[in-house]
Amino acid sequence: MLPLGYRVDARLGLGRALVPGGAVEPVLVAHGRVYPLASWGYRDVREVMLEVPPEEFESFAATVARTDKGLPLGAVRLAAPIERPGKVLLVGLNYRSHAEELGVKAPPVPDLFQKSSNAVIGPGDPIIIHDPGLRVDAEAELAAVLGLPGRSMTLSEAAEAIWGYMVLNDVSARTEQLLSGATQWWKGKSRDTYAPTGPVIVPRTLVNPTKGLRVTLAITDEKLQDGDTRDLIYTPAELVEYASRGLFLEPGDIVSTGTPSGVGHARSPPRYLRSGDTATVCIEAIGCIENPVTEDPLKEAGKQASQ
Repeated sequence: MLPLGYRVDARLGLGRALVPGGAVEPVLVAHGRVYPLASWGYRDVREVMLEVPPEEFESFAATVARTDKGLPLGAVRLAAPIERPGKVLLVGLNYRSHAEELGVKAPPVPDLFQKSSNAVIGPGDPIIIHDPGLRVDAEAELAAVLGLPGRSMTLSEAAEAIWGYMVLNDVSARTEQLLSGATQWWKGKSRDTYAPTGPVIVPRTLVNPTKGLRVTLAITDEKLQDGDTRDLIYTPAELVEYASRGLFLEPGDIVSTGTPSGVGHARSPPRYLRSGDTATVCIEAIGCIENPVTEDPLKEAGKQASQ
């Protein structure tokens, strides 16, 4: 269990936090301390990414840390790093091991789909089951966050557009997605709370997925996934390049890179999320996010009202 709902392993990161006084604002997380950035004139994480490229983030962090004492991590609550992203794009079957466990061939091009921005939540926020018949599953993923805009980008432009990386849990209602009589990827993956993200965005200069990052998922005390980004079929830059064909991508857009083998739906018997579980996703050199799993509070309130 993570007492704060997250663990930051990166020495530097960019995110959002509920700070003393009750405001949620962009923050720098550096060496275990948190530095609010509203006093530096930043109202949104996107503004920071546009003004401070990844190559200059360490220098920026040093300047902030010299002039501000900061706060301990325990004094703030980290929120989803990107508030209401314009696009949350994901890809199916992008780990060789995941394609193998499902018994299918890797797609000849990235198999992209989208989540609604209302699905995005932060570390420690509850994942809502909504309905016990939905067969709700969790998937550990590395997500790229764009810091520059572009359309129909070259591969090098796509790599440059990625500001950094964070953790994402691709929560999925398998009944809606696969077992409803129609293929409903958007519906099965876009329910409220179905995209936990965090704990921070780590600049691309400090993490390199092509050299291998460990990606894990644990449900309560049971480890389900333990993969490595060297198993990716398409790199983050290749996914961004492909997604940008004819589509204008903007700062703050999220492009998640798929999940390794071990998902609950592919197990025998399947292991779906249950109320009372906790879902913990960790990525090497970035950190972990942990989210409790609950029943729908609106349904619970309706039950109580009818009694």
